[in-house]
Amino acid sequence: MTAKRPLPKRHNPLLLPDMTPQQEILVERRRLGQTNLAVKPGQVGTSNATKPENLGMFDYAHLRAPLPKDLKGSEIFAPQHGQPHPESYFLMRRSHDGFLSATGMFKASFPWAKHSEEEAERKYLKSLPTTSEDEVAGNVWIPPTFALELAEDYQIKPWIQALLDPEPMDKGATDLKKSISPPPKFTFSANDNNSILPPPTPRGRGRPRSRSPSKVATPSKKLTAPRNSRSMKAANAATAREASASLQAALDSAATMGDSESVDVDRFRVEVDSAVDVNGDIEVTTTSVKVEMAAGSPEMPLEETTEQMIAKAKEMVEKARRLDGGEPSGTKSAKRKIDELDDTEDTEEEKSLQPAKRSRMLERELKKERVQKRALTGIVATLVIGSIIPYVL
Repeated sequence: MTAKRPLPKRHNPLLLPDMTPQQEILVERRRLGQTNLAVKPGQVGTSNATKPENLGMFDYAHLRAPLPKDLKGSEIFAPQHGQPHPESYFLMRRSHDGFLSATGMFKASFPWAKHSEEEAERKYLKSLPTTSEDEVAGNVWIPPTFALELAEDYQIKPWIQALLDPEPMDKGATDLKKSISPPPKFTFSANDNNSILPPPTPRGRGRPRSRSPSKVATPSKKLTAPRNSRSMKAANAATAREASASLQAALDSAATMGDSESVDVDRFRVEVDSAVDVNGDIEVTTTSVKVEMAAGSPEMPLEETTEQMIAKAKEMVEKARRLDGGEPSGTKSAKRKIDELDDTEDTEEEKSLQPAKRSRMLERELKKERVQKRALTGIVATLVIGSIIPYVL
C-alpha cells in the first residue's frame, strides 16, 4: 500500500472512471514505440538520465491519455516558445523489464500540478526500494504491481490495467519496419477485484433454431473506422511521433537540469603568458593564450558573428590578465595613447625644428612605435582566442 501524503487536489477529469472509455477500447489504443534517446556530447554523464547506459535505442509501450483544453495555471505543462498546451500525454511501459513511468502517470493525472508538488512526489517515489535507480528519459520507473496501487491514488486504475493487458499490441505507424521488443507479459493476481475484460458470454451447445428473416432483429454493430483507413494511419503516425517527442523532451529537460546542478568552476581555465623582448630601443611584447576545457563539459555557446566573437575574446583576455595581476592592455587605451601622440606631434611640427629638440622627437617616435606594437599584439591575441574556441568545443 502507498503511504499517505498530500497530492494535488485537481484531477484530470478526462481520466476519471465516469469518463474512461471501455476497457477493450483502451487495450486497442496501445502501441509499441521506439525512440533513439540522445543528448549533446558534452551533456553525457552529467546526470542520471544522461548516463551512457540510459541512452540509445529505447523500446516501450504507450497509451495516449487526453488532457483538458484549458491548462491555465499549470506549471508542469507551461507553454514554451509560444507553443500551446499539449492535448495529451503518454502513459508508458518500458520493454526490457516492464516497469511503468510514474512521471507520466503523475502528469497525466494532475495536469495543473505545481513544480513543488511534482518534485515532492518524485522524492517519495525515489525513496521506495522497488523504484528503479535508472531514470531513463528523465522518468521515474516503478514495477507493475506498485503501479496498480499508485493508480488507485491517482484514480486512473483502468488506464494502467489496459497498459498491462497481456494481449499483443501493434506497432506505431512510423515504426512498422523497426524491430521493437514488447514488454514482458504481466499476470494479474487473484486479489485484483477489477477484471481487465468482461467474461465471454456463454454459448449454448448445438445449432440455434432458424427464424424467419422478417422476425430477425438487425444486430447492433459498433461503427468503427476500418483499421487500414488513411485517417487511422495518419492518427497512429501522429501518436507515434508525439510519444517519441515526449520522451526526448523529458530527456532534454533532465539534461538541462543536470547541467545547472553540476556546475564546476574548474571546468574552464584560461592561461595568458606574456614575454617581452627588448632590441635596443624597441620593445616587443608577445602574448600566448591557452584555453582548457574539461572533456565532459557541455558545449560553450558561440557568438553569432565574428565581431561578437572577437569582443568576447577580448573580454576573456582582460579577465585573465586581471586574475594574473597583470596590467590590462586593451586596444582602446592604446588608440588613446596614439591619438595623444599624434596631437603632440602636430604641435611640434608647427614649431621650428631646432637641433636641440630633434633628440626629443626621436624618443617620441620610438615610444609611438612601441605603443603600436603593443596594440597589434593585443589584437592578435584576441584573434587567436577566436580561432581556438571552435576547435576546443
